[in-house]
Amino acid sequence: MLLSNWHFPPVPVLLVVGGLSILFLNKPRTPLNGLAILPILAFVYANVFPMYFARTGFSISSTVAATSLPCLCLTIFLRRLFSVKIADRAQYSDKKATKDGLLAFVGAGAIIVVTAYTPDHCFKAKCKLGTILIGPSPFANFWFASFFGGFATFGCLAALYLILQRRMALRR
Repeated sequence: MLLSNWHFPPVPVLLVVGGLSILFLNKPRTPLNGLAILPILAFVYANVFPMYFARTGFSISSTVAATSLPCLCLTIFLRRLFSVKIADRAQYSDKKATKDGLLAFVGAGAIIVVTAYTPDHCFKAKCKLGTILIGPSPFANFWFASFFGGFATFGCLAALYLILQRRMALRR
């Protein structure tokens, strides 16, 4: 995995710099700092996955899962570390959390389908601008899926974790 094969387009790089600044410069730390690693992981996976995998539904889904799960784990760890109380039922009901989780899951599925099965060729001027800003097609496809699909999947899993956390608290 040579660094010479990596792409450094401006939009993903600026998001990585923003994520790193939030991680290292943001005080006080909050559980939402776990989201700061999302653009970092999306950038790394967008450079690594196209080298080893063809663009299929499975490889895009793997990229999305590899981006969202570490973000969720870090957010849960920081929430427990800082003893942040989760929203109670009056603020955020289980029905609304379930609806939001399923909506985020559908959104992540749509992002995966779009990025896995769209054509790679485009010769219009706006495509050339997109290539300059976001990178070449294989990188852009994996980055888009990792960043936006990872964010949607993170939202889905966070909502479902909230419901699970409440259910376990009720049993105690």
